[in-house]
Amino acid sequence: MNSDIDKKNLILEKAKDMIITESYSSLSISKLTSELNISKGSFYTYFPSKDKMLGEILDEYIENITIFKNNLLENSKNIDECLDYYINSILNLTDDELKLELVITNLKRNYEVFNEENFRKLKIIACTMIDLVREVLSKYKKDISIEEKDIEKCSKMIFSIAEVFLIMENVDFDSDRFTFKTLDEVKKMYRSDDIKDHLEFIKKSIKKIIY
Repeated sequence: MNSDIDKKNLILEKAKDMIITESYSSLSISKLTSELNISKGSFYTYFPSKDKMLGEILDEYIENITIFKNNLLENSKNIDECLDYYINSILNLTDDELKLELVITNLKRNYEVFNEENFRKLKIIACTMIDLVREVLSKYKKDISIEEKDIEKCSKMIFSIAEVFLIMENVDFDSDRFTFKTLDEVKKMYRSDDIKDHLEFIKKSIKKIIY
């Protein structure tokens, strides 16, 4: 692999680690380059600014969820299969995908420091998932009890249920302040039977809403 790509990816991965452990607002280019033992000039070779670096992380996540959305719609024949695909996808996230999920979760508490472009990307992330729910409900509207005029509201509500529930699973309630679990803790949780039970609970709750 090209050494420039290696170094760029190294910077991005270290930035993700520091966003998880310290938050995006606390992340400084000086500390990032010091941790990597590289010069600030090396950083600016790949990223004009901290915001541009964050933009690339958000772009990576947008690409991931767009692929997920397309695969779910293509590989599911009814709503139950859509829900099963969603749950299985979460249970089978790779370590790198889990890391990115935790990064995005952490970023959602720092959105007020985003520039306009990155805030727009954060909105794209939410809208992509809401659009997915809307497409599924519209596609199988004959199978559900939701009136067509309520599909938009129901899409946002279903998105919020799954989103907030999983965010709360990442919060460290044993801490004296609002912090998220470490990456190792999240990996352990997502490989446990508890998360399977929690996701099944989400699925049952969504079914009660739509059927």
